[in-house]
Amino acid sequence: MKPLWQVVRDLEFAYKKGYLTPTFLDHYADINDERVSALYALCAKNYLDVEHEIGRNDHIAGERERGVNQAEVNKAMEAEARVLHQELRDAKEDGRPYYLRKPTKNAQFIRKNG
Repeated sequence: MKPLWQVVRDLEFAYKKGYLTPTFLDHYADINDERVSALYALCAKNYLDVEHEIGRNDHIAGERERGVNQAEVNKAMEAEARVLHQELRDAKEDGRPYYLRKPTKNAQFIRKNG
């Protein structure tokens, strides 16, 4: 087993040359008596992307394509918060707690019409 700094150096060198692939990691692990999962963890920790190979890491390639649009998520969360705050303000104006004003299927309380 090599010292950690040498392994990281080798991975960075392979990344810069463009041949940091799953096959390279398997081969490197066999030669240097390392665990493949540890090499993947070192790549992730040091922000080294493992290149995609056809037939290997297909799930990772799909995850990169199906990213989440953070702007849309933030917009939806703000709209939901706005509605909730309006409901809470309406509940305060009525003088009753929110859970008493919340419409349910089998409501036990009669709603006030203002």
